[in-house]
Amino acid sequence: MVDDLLSRHNFRGMTREQTVAIVGEPDMTEYFRDWDMVYWLGPERGLLSIDSEWLVFRLDGQKKVTDYKIVRD
Repeated sequence: MVDDLLSRHNFRGMTREQTVAIVGEPDMTEYFRDWDMVYWLGPERGLLSIDSEWLVFRLDGQKKVTDYKIVRD
């Protein structure tokens, strides 16, 4: 599902508000403090789901997305 979302949307350059309109409000978490918006996706995909997957966004001073990716904890 997240792969489909990322294939349909290029978030780079979108405002925080535009991103939230598509993805929803970010999760409140202490994970990945160096990212501005963090979304828990669930257990990592694959045979051995040891970690969780997260969709993370970095914003600039104008609250526009400069980077985003899927990470694991």
